[in-house]
Amino acid sequence: MDLKKLLPCGRIIVFKKGEIVKYQDEPIEDVLVLLEGTLKTEHVSENGRTLEIDEIKPVQIIASGFIFSSEPRFPVNVVAGENSKILSIPKEVFIDLLMKDREFLLFFLRDVSEHFRVVSEKLFFLTMKTLREKVLNFLVHHMNEERELTLPVTLEELSRLFGCARPALSRVFQELEREGYIEKHGRRIKVLKDPLEHDRI
Repeated sequence: MDLKKLLPCGRIIVFKKGEIVKYQDEPIEDVLVLLEGTLKTEHVSENGRTLEIDEIKPVQIIASGFIFSSEPRFPVNVVAGENSKILSIPKEVFIDLLMKDREFLLFFLRDVSEHFRVVSEKLFFLTMKTLREKVLNFLVHHMNEERELTLPVTLEELSRLFGCARPALSRVFQELEREGYIEKHGRRIKVLKDPLEHDRI
């Protein structure tokens, strides 16, 4: 997508790492496009537990699938994962762009499709019965050909992704290591035997 076409259509807003960009249930008044940095989307349950849903990278539209819904509200908290720049475009200007520019229309449709792909994968992940199943699924899908992987985040951040408490996640890793499934050294993990052969995922 040619950003030169977008920049004159809105205003740039800067957020520092850790700042809240939008709150869950806040009305969507403008279209927000991430230009630089990364954003994290988090759902906060009634009991205060935080579940990380997705990571947004440039150039993606925030909550693209909800912008033109009957009740356009942000479904999750949007937090700056690092210092970030966002382009805020008025909805009417955005609609004009969609109608006039085929390239931009395809960009928007791809963004919406990608959003729902991520959400569907997350829903599949959450339907797993146990935390152990979630961890095993994560290992299988992230290990390389040598059955090795490096956790991209801390256990605290990973626990938010799994929707659990950090101590519970630590216990699962300890159990898998004790049972001979993995060797773990800090964030580096080697899968010793295929979990799919021993656990149903």
